[in-house]
Amino acid sequence: MRVVMLGQYPLDEQRILGGVEAVMVPLVRGLASFKDLDLHIVTCQPRQEERTATTAAGLPLHILNRRRLGRLTLHRRDIQTMGRTIHRLAPDVVHAQGMGIYAAAAAAAPYPHVVTAHGIFFREAGFATGLLSRLRRHMDSSFERHCISHVHNLISISPYVEQELVQNCGFRGRVYDIENPVHDAFFSIQGPGDDATILYAGRVIPRKGLLQLLAALVRVRQEIPSVQLRVAGETDSAPDYVGACQRLIEQQQLNGAVTFLGSLTMDAMVAEQAGCTILALPSKQETAPVAVAEAMAAGRAVVATQICGVPFMVEDGVSGLLVEDGDIAGLADALTRLLRDPVLHSKMGQCGRQIAQARFSADAVARRTREVYLELAGA
Repeated sequence: MRVVMLGQYPLDEQRILGGVEAVMVPLVRGLASFKDLDLHIVTCQPRQEERTATTAAGLPLHILNRRRLGRLTLHRRDIQTMGRTIHRLAPDVVHAQGMGIYAAAAAAAPYPHVVTAHGIFFREAGFATGLLSRLRRHMDSSFERHCISHVHNLISISPYVEQELVQNCGFRGRVYDIENPVHDAFFSIQGPGDDATILYAGRVIPRKGLLQLLAALVRVRQEIPSVQLRVAGETDSAPDYVGACQRLIEQQQLNGAVTFLGSLTMDAMVAEQAGCTILALPSKQETAPVAVAEAMAAGRAVVATQICGVPFMVEDGVSGLLVEDGDIAGLADALTRLLRDPVLHSKMGQCGRQIAQARFSADAVARRTREVYLELAGA
């Protein structure tokens, strides 16, 4: 059975940028183990010469050039380019990762298709800053609704996704519930991390809430002076927000307590998860954050905001602690409570790992995904 998977696949699998890339790599590796699957990956990225490479799992990776200013034409040329590649490969099933140009190309192809929805564009649009960024997000939201109206089969990574796309966007096709996979390397982490280290893993943008975390850190530091916050994520997307974070660090004299690591390789991110006690993600909007799934796989307790898809992953008081968005005191109390109680954060971390093994292992997710392919190909 031949399957073409469309998505933002990393050209360097050590350099993962964003949740979709972090999901595709372990999923592709898991699917590569099935001998009855002939899997081809198609990615469309800017400033690339069209060519065919090979993934780390030995599968063909078809790299296409993504045109500039595609939003102005509803990405027509990119969709046509992917369509020609799909037609040449003549698959039994097309699987798109993300409700954007890849979903549009899958839905336009004359083959059974399924789309995995990741971010919810129309919800994320409200956090855009600057006129140009807001305009882009508005156009992306409109294109998202256009795609939804043409998609027949959807993989929902969280009940939150199903709620938004079915109830609020009118999706009427078939829905398959399959959560995101986590790279095996996170499950291999053993032992506790440093008792006073908090990890934030995500881009430094308003939606992710780092300012809230820094404000909470001021309170935590009064109780635990040795606490350290390590920020793993790119800082180029929202320079004004990064500047506000840096000003708060200066004003509150947090320089010695906060380290910006930038965008990390996969191995470096595994090392950061191994070295921390807690993953903190005080986001204002999330679908099914990969950083949370990775922390659970690593056996780390999670402190996060009780928003969107997060409560479907983290059970408050069992595998982590959830706080209300904007509750700085509550966030500080949750962090302080776990940092002071090694037994509690270890217990929550181990519970999270058990959940992750059942729900997020690459083998389990690949197996359920293959079952969807077989059903669609048979239909």
